[in-house]
Amino acid sequence: MTVLDIVKTKLDNPPSDDRLLLYIEEVGQAIKNFCNRDDIPDELKYVHANMVVDMIRLERKNDPDSSQVVKSIKEGDVQVAFDTAEKSQGEKATEAILNTYQTQLYRFRKMRW
Repeated sequence: MTVLDIVKTKLDNPPSDDRLLLYIEEVGQAIKNFCNRDDIPDELKYVHANMVVDMIRLERKNDPDSSQVVKSIKEGDVQVAFDTAEKSQGEKATEAILNTYQTQLYRFRKMRW
C-alpha cells in the first residue's frame, strides 16, 4: 500500500490525485529536511500518510483570512491596519505537523557535520 492509497482511505472526501501528490511531496520534503536524509524510510510510510492527512484537515479547517492579525484600529475614519505574518499559512501548517510527529521522526534522524 502506498502513501497515496493510505491517505485516500483515511480521508472522507479526498482532493484530486494531483493535489494529493502535491501534499505528499510537500510533507515528504519536510520529513527529509527534518531527518537530514535523501530518502524516506519504509518504516515512516504510515507516519508520512498521517502527516499528510493532518495537513489537509488543518488547511480545510483554517480560513485563509484568519491568518491576518490586526496591528491597529483607528475609529475616527475607521482604519484597520493588518500586521504581515513572517511565515505563510503553509509554513505554519507544516511546522505544526512536524512538531506533532517529532518524537516519531527523531528515530530516523541522521547527524549532520
